[in-house]
Amino acid sequence: MLLGDLEPMTRVGMRKWLAEGGVEVVGEVDEPAEIVAESRRLAPDAVVLALGDGSGRMLGKQVRGAAPTVTVILWARDETEMEVLEPGTAAPRRVATGVPDALLRELTSVSTTRERV
Repeated sequence: MLLGDLEPMTRVGMRKWLAEGGVEVVGEVDEPAEIVAESRRLAPDAVVLALGDGSGRMLGKQVRGAAPTVTVILWARDETEMEVLEPGTAAPRRVATGVPDALLRELTSVSTTRERV
């Protein structure tokens, strides 16, 4: 998994928490152009981006254009919601309850699905 344009402290905590949950973080990138390039180069199972003000959705579309098999997860700063854009889908799926645990479930599911393919 690749961590994108999240707040620095959010990335630190998320990286540690995900590692404890068995999810490998292959990189952390801040700048939009670098996120797109690294998504293409690394082809991670998933890229986690900030949900924010709509720019995250636009960046998520760019990531999907560069790496169509990547699942894009847009993470709300207050951890109350996330949007999941899976490969082959046009519209995101919104997750609004138990977001931290839901993120771990999503990432575990994405990794398991890609291993089977």
